Amino acid sequence: MKISYNWLKKYISIIDISENKISNILTDIGLSVKSIKKTTIENDKDSIMDIEVTPNRSDAMSHYGIARDLYACLTFRGYKVTLLKPIIKNYKKDIDKYCFQILIEEKNKCKRYSGVVLSKIKVDSSPNWLINRLKSIGIKSINNVMDIKNFVMHELGQPIQVFDMDQIKGDKIIIKNVKNKVHFRSEDHIKRELNEQDLIISDTIKPLSIAGIISSHHSNINTKTKNIFLGSAYFNPIEIRSIGIRHLIKTEDRLLFEKGVDPNQTVYVLQRAATLIKKITKCQISSDIVDVYPHPISPFKIKLHYKKIIDIIGKRISKNTIKKILSLLEIVIHSENEKLLLVFVPPYRIDVQREIDLIEEILRIYGMNRIKESNQIQISSVPTNNCKPTEDQIQKIIFNQLVNYGFQEIINPPMINKKSDYFLLNSFSHSHRKIKSINIINPTNKYYNSMRPSLLFGMIDSIKYNYNRGNNLIKFFEFGKIYYRKNNQFLEKTCLSIAVLSENLFFFFLKGIIEQIFQRIGITHYTQKHSNSSLLKNSISIQYKNKNFVELGKVEESISKKKEIFYAEIDWEYLISIVQEKKIIFVPYSKYPTSRRDLSLLIDQIIPFEKIYQSIKKMEKNLIKKIKLIKEIKIYDFYKGENLPISKKSYTISVFFESHKETLTDVIINEIMKKIEKIIKNKLGAKIRGVDL
Repeated sequence: MKISYNWLKKYISIIDISENKISNILTDIGLSVKSIKKTTIENDKDSIMDIEVTPNRSDAMSHYGIARDLYACLTFRGYKVTLLKPIIKNYKKDIDKYCFQILIEEKNKCKRYSGVVLSKIKVDSSPNWLINRLKSIGIKSINNVMDIKNFVMHELGQPIQVFDMDQIKGDKIIIKNVKNKVHFRSEDHIKRELNEQDLIISDTIKPLSIAGIISSHHSNINTKTKNIFLGSAYFNPIEIRSIGIRHLIKTEDRLLFEKGVDPNQTVYVLQRAATLIKKITKCQISSDIVDVYPHPISPFKIKLHYKKIIDIIGKRISKNTIKKILSLLEIVIHSENEKLLLVFVPPYRIDVQREIDLIEEILRIYGMNRIKESNQIQISSVPTNNCKPTEDQIQKIIFNQLVNYGFQEIINPPMINKKSDYFLLNSFSHSHRKIKSINIINPTNKYYNSMRPSLLFGMIDSIKYNYNRGNNLIKFFEFGKIYYRKNNQFLEKTCLSIAVLSENLFFFFLKGIIEQIFQRIGITHYTQKHSNSSLLKNSISIQYKNKNFVELGKVEESISKKKEIFYAEIDWEYLISIVQEKKIIFVPYSKYPTSRRDLSLLIDQIIPFEKIYQSIKKMEKNLIKKIKLIKEIKIYDFYKGENLPISKKSYTISVFFESHKETLTDVIINEIMKKIEKIIKNKLGAKIRGVDL
């Protein structure tokens, strides 16, 4: 979304604060500024900020919306600023020429509709100030009336319907569903067939608009228009999205309505638009504002517990500070006691409906950078009673563990660009011959036209984005669904992906993270084997009861663009089932000491550590008793490069021995180590470089 800095200053007094400072503050409070572009329009210098507004923040999809959020933050930080909402001066009806009705038949789909009529309009070109305001954010001027419609929409975030009043039959505006199939030619000259599912704004004979998001070609205004009807509404966002997708309507009106506008400003928006049109065209306001609002939308009532704020944020914030932030965000405190507040959240904040949402708002304005990192690591325990751990409990344990290891959670859209991701998608299809991707027939965004069959697609994009901005140490994880077709069935599955990009962290670091997670949640006796993935190099599959549930390896250089990316994808649903079906068994620590032996070897580069590991494990067939003394096999050191043959690499592996019955002697340990050396030399062609005995 593009925001003009000069335009923004009309609603908030930020004269002494640079656009760069404003940009940083907006980013701090969750309105990320992607870029700032300097521009000059008719000797007026301006800065255009490209702001990335999250889909749930419909209240910030306008210049005044941004100013309102900015005001709260700046005031809390001690700046002396004033919020300047456009004042409707001297609004009044000039003549009583028109009398009309508004009838809402579909009260669940249209909660409110307001309208007014202006007469003696002269549709002409717009004044320069209006043309330049719209031009600054990339909107072309149409005429003075339509330009005001667009101006007010970008000023206040509320769409307005503009109809030629002389084309409205019966002096009635009816919001209803289509009764019978009807052909509707819209202002974009596309003929659409409407049916009983479709909501329309209609007169007594014909539709004037499809749900306020696109008008009929015959109700549009032109240079011959003398009288206009202005309408302002609140529609059910889900209904608007459904209609927009069904009829491939992509207008800014739809974008705002489907995210949710402020139901309490429809009359104010009409007054603002009518006042501006009257000022420019010298027209007359020739009717009362008719406002139909059968069931007013109430504020959201939320209980906010002080203790919950401390638990979530990790810091004690004073009660006065909390109340001040709420007040700045126009959240009304209805009642309070020592433990909690009962607050009323205005309906335009559709993203704040739960206690956790309120806490996020407090933290957003208070400043995340003011929360210091704790010196303590919090670790959740697996439930020890007879009840099975819930999925939420397991998820919390794993997520906390990953965060404590320095990983950050990311969230990517479930759709991918089939064209730009063609190579990756083609490689995926090659690896999973029986699995096919799912295309989207009517994508809302042409660039996202296929459902992701793996979390790797979004992970690669996120890593590249961060790497290109100077982040050379990336540790990400993502939790989400993947989608695919198999045997003519459409399937979805939840997965957990983990990725690392670093010059100092490699495959074994990521494998160790996976093993630590398994140890933490009690998954043991899993097996590992090589896998033939065209996406991952030297990859392994981790299995439980002969079923794959982890794929782990280095991302192919053709995909990663020569970056060292190591990636793992976990079948979440299978992991949960493993943990929930396992019985927790207490195994006491051995009271006898653990012994360690290191083995250095030179081996072909094409042979991964996993093959060494599996070769040692197979010794169990011949050394049934003694092999149980091997507690663990780990990589101690790895090297390839100078002073080694091109085709070789060096491993130092550590073998840990332990017994629950006795202290192990060197004789027993050395005997097993000789067996290990023999297998590695004979089966894998390795050269033993030194043995610590």
